[in-house]
Amino acid sequence: MNSRFKKSLLCALLAFAVISPVTAQNQSEEITVFTARKIVTMDPTQPTATAVAIRGREILGVGSLADLKPWLKAHAHRIDARFKDKVLMPGLIDPHMHPMLGAIAFQTTWITPEPRNVMGKKTPATIGAQAYLQALKAAFAARPKDAPIFMSWGFSADTHGEMSGEVLDSISKDVPILILQRSMHEVYLNTPMLAALKAKGLDENKFKDHPQIDWKKRHFWEDGMFSVVLPYLAGSLLDPSSVAPAYLKTRDYLNYNGVTTVADLSTGSTNWDMEIAALKRTLDTPDSPVRVRLTPDVYKLSLALKSPDAAMKLVGQLKSQNSRHLIFNNGIKLFADGAMFSQAMQITDPGYINGHMGEWITQPEQFAEFARDYWNAGYQIHVHTNGDGGARMVLDTLQKLEDAKPRVDHRFTIEHYGYANDGVSRRIAALGAQVSANPFYLYDLGDRYAGNGLGTDRAARIAPLGGLVKRNVNVSLHSDFPMAPAEPLFLAWTAATRQTMSGKVFAPAERLTLDQAMRAVTIDAAYMIGMENELGSIEAGKLADFAVLDKDPYEVGVKGLRNIKIWGTVFEGKLFPAPGSKPGM
Repeated sequence: MNSRFKKSLLCALLAFAVISPVTAQNQSEEITVFTARKIVTMDPTQPTATAVAIRGREILGVGSLADLKPWLKAHAHRIDARFKDKVLMPGLIDPHMHPMLGAIAFQTTWITPEPRNVMGKKTPATIGAQAYLQALKAAFAARPKDAPIFMSWGFSADTHGEMSGEVLDSISKDVPILILQRSMHEVYLNTPMLAALKAKGLDENKFKDHPQIDWKKRHFWEDGMFSVVLPYLAGSLLDPSSVAPAYLKTRDYLNYNGVTTVADLSTGSTNWDMEIAALKRTLDTPDSPVRVRLTPDVYKLSLALKSPDAAMKLVGQLKSQNSRHLIFNNGIKLFADGAMFSQAMQITDPGYINGHMGEWITQPEQFAEFARDYWNAGYQIHVHTNGDGGARMVLDTLQKLEDAKPRVDHRFTIEHYGYANDGVSRRIAALGAQVSANPFYLYDLGDRYAGNGLGTDRAARIAPLGGLVKRNVNVSLHSDFPMAPAEPLFLAWTAATRQTMSGKVFAPAERLTLDQAMRAVTIDAAYMIGMENELGSIEAGKLADFAVLDKDPYEVGVKGLRNIKIWGTVFEGKLFPAPGSKPGM
């Protein structure tokens, strides 16, 4: 026996010694079989079942008890019938939300132009300038007196009137006040809040000519907020003592709505180290029923690290740090045009009714540079873009990238898709892109934007998804929480009905079918974030993630989707009952 062969044999034996105990342990672990009134698998080869066998984190088989007999005869097992009157679906997926923004919102007082219901806690709609100011003053008076700053979220100028630092100074010239606009793309500060930021290093002279800052009104929007103000707010917004309970509340809220996987679509936008630390403390724990797909905001990372190369190096090291709950799989985030909720999205002629055309978050030249670098490096690119003008610039960029370096299965993703015509949908299909859409835009904004901003014809084109799926474009539905409720079944209802808050239906031809809407929060959402091999359907080999429902969506139909109650979830084989019970929205 030569020395090379001896060495190879020794390596093989060592590898077997290391691997085989784990394999043996997995094989000897007891199988659990959940039986249910119905299992909706989202697997077209076997759409329904009544039993699913799992071992550890993994699904072994799906079907009836009789179908699973080969597994059960060969291995120790137990039958768990607790869901005998329930319906199981794959764990629901929100492919675009923000755990950090959710945690920040939960630290604020909500004063919103639409009613909200979070785990049974209702926030009424506040309409009109006088009502808003009264609500703001009342909330300030009721604040915890030991809180270092007062924050409120939900201000919207089209409903709540004018806002400025002067208005906020009339409420307090001593306590720092921060008002987050409904989109979380704008802030207003009173004098003490601005002074606090200057004490932390914010230099007004350095940014005195920034086009997205109004120093007189103390109003900062889009890049003026993200790049100028937000870095100095990170310490206050992400203070562990206050933000950790808010992250946990976000986690509970997701579990309450049957969500087992989310994509954080702007990781590191405020402060990379503080955000990752907060995620590890609250979601990367054994008792967490939610996994997070990290999607770094590479433009803001490059600003924070003062180098695009340093940002790409950090991103390149992320996969080696993956855990069960925090996963990076080569998706990165870029921003194009402005926010839908503040009518800052870029739209083409004839523009908005009042004459403006929208805002850029990242100027087109910079956007093209970052897109090229990450495209050439093989990353999946997700782009925040809302208006048809923003989409046109983004698709022009994608065309140039494809021409210069064609890529197979690039999964270039348009995020939000706030307003577009059918020509944009056609071009998305031609370029092989996909769309992760926020259908809540139409429900919440359709009536308002028909009367103010876009007009009825263009408001009808908010979130137009039907033309995409007809062209075989992959479509998913997301909440962008806290922009919309993190309730996938309600989002599916909005996309399938295209009904506004008033009950009016806009552009029914752009509806999704029931099946398309359900796929958009399960298997198609998994594909959107590159996790379709692990998630999105109940089939052998995938992770044992289930949403436990009281009714079958395919039985109650589109009308009944929003009223389905959720017991909780099964996450990687472990049961996580939701806190409380879910009322109808």
